[in-house]
Amino acid sequence: MKILFACQNNNSNQPPKIVFGAGLTSKMMQEIQQADVVEISKKLAQKGIPTDFKDNKVIAWCCDKTVGILEELNNRFGQKLALPSAIEVENFERLNVENTNILSTCNMLPTKLRKNSAERTPPRGIFFNSLYNFENIDKIADDDYVIGLSSTPHFLNFSLHEVIHSAHEYRLLDRLGAKTLARELDLYKNQKQVTEYQQKYREKVLKICAYAETDPFEAIACDMSRVIADSLDKKTLLPTRNPFIGTPYEKLSFWQRVNIPNCSDDERPLQEILRRFWNGKFD
Repeated sequence: MKILFACQNNNSNQPPKIVFGAGLTSKMMQEIQQADVVEISKKLAQKGIPTDFKDNKVIAWCCDKTVGILEELNNRFGQKLALPSAIEVENFERLNVENTNILSTCNMLPTKLRKNSAERTPPRGIFFNSLYNFENIDKIADDDYVIGLSSTPHFLNFSLHEVIHSAHEYRLLDRLGAKTLARELDLYKNQKQVTEYQQKYREKVLKICAYAETDPFEAIACDMSRVIADSLDKKTLLPTRNPFIGTPYEKLSFWQRVNIPNCSDDERPLQEILRRFWNGKFD
């Protein structure tokens, strides 16, 4: 069963265009050029994240920063965001994915992901497509934002998006169990279910970005990546505040939970729709 959700992008063969709308500074580019991929892999392995970056310095550096962001959210603000189970760079033509022209993907459930292999890839692993020129990540981030494939132009969106998928899945496995989650994920392989989702929520989730209307899992990843990116210091790339206060991802007290209005589907505001998705309520 191939349950894969991805952040799509059309790669460009044009020379990199240096723009700074996405936040990648010349100092950061210098850090990336000097990055030690082996040391980053060792560092992430100590956190329980096996990696195979294929010596890709951009992905290694960005993933190291992204994991650091989640750890800061957990340690400083009391969140419980699970880190990904693995991170790999792979040629997507070697994977059982329906569309090999995608930038990245999160393996949401155990599946025979690799072609010509009977081995089942564990859930919550993140894969980045080696067919892409990730040195062009600033332009990719800007272009994705302009055409609605992401909710933020921040250059870390590509890694934040997949890490959030992984953290969301961990939360749902804990709340729903593997069988129920597999059933929910399988529903959104069905075009009828996707059409119903879009008819029901399109007007509201389009406030996030166009890609959020793909399914409820993408709505969460798109919205939450924006919420986190908006809180990041431009130099340290760490949260300057708790980004979840006043959002669907805020940890609520008992009284806050019981006082949530019981709205009909038509009346339910976007924040409550996303809160339900985050907690595994997709009806």
